[in-house]
Amino acid sequence: MKLPIGRLLTFILLQSLTTALQASETGYEVELIIFEDVKARYLNSEDWSYNDMLNNKKDELAKTTKTDPDPEFTQLNWENSKLSSQIESLKNNSNYRILATKRWKQTGLDREHAFNISIDSKTSNTEVKTPQNTVKLITPDDPVTLEPSIAGSVKLIMSRYLHFNVNLQYTRPQSTEDGEIVNMVLPIVNERRMRSREIHYIDHPLVGVIVLATPYKIITNEDNATSTEYKTM
Repeated sequence: MKLPIGRLLTFILLQSLTTALQASETGYEVELIIFEDVKARYLNSEDWSYNDMLNNKKDELAKTTKTDPDPEFTQLNWENSKLSSQIESLKNNSNYRILATKRWKQTGLDREHAFNISIDSKTSNTEVKTPQNTVKLITPDDPVTLEPSIAGSVKLIMSRYLHFNVNLQYTRPQSTEDGEIVNMVLPIVNERRMRSREIHYIDHPLVGVIVLATPYKIITNEDNATSTEYKTM
């Protein structure tokens, strides 16, 4: 049965309002692990010319609208984390090295309001920076790095589906044919549609990204509790 156009528009508006209300009431506890292949086993087997294409998308993926601070945004430690076993497995495997770990909670925000979380392996792995802080990315002509590093940003987006946006730069010292040591700078740019409560793996020939987003209901003052309390769903 077809609805009259007026009732159909009303139905669509109500559905949109319901989605917006659900988004404002849903928070996510996000756990992130970024690691490298220490031996760079696939370094010479990959055609890195696609980096030029990825670089053209970096600004677009990193774009975010300046919004009011998220009251739910809180840095979390790794106590009772769901990815603890993955961290231990990586630490015990000589083929891999953890570059950065992050764990935080935030409100589920749509693409227009979602904000970047800065990543920089040269800082403390437990630090989560606010969107106002930026990370200076290096170029091949910058002073040679002493060891591989990762920098850039990630972003959780809650729209019709949940998405995880990755806009990172992996840098490692590399020897040229002349024996000169230079910076090899590779972008890691991706946006992955994901399911909550499921561990997702973003693959790259040299770097791996593991992410898990667990939803929870935001407890508001109307529920006779502070907005910082939460319980995973």
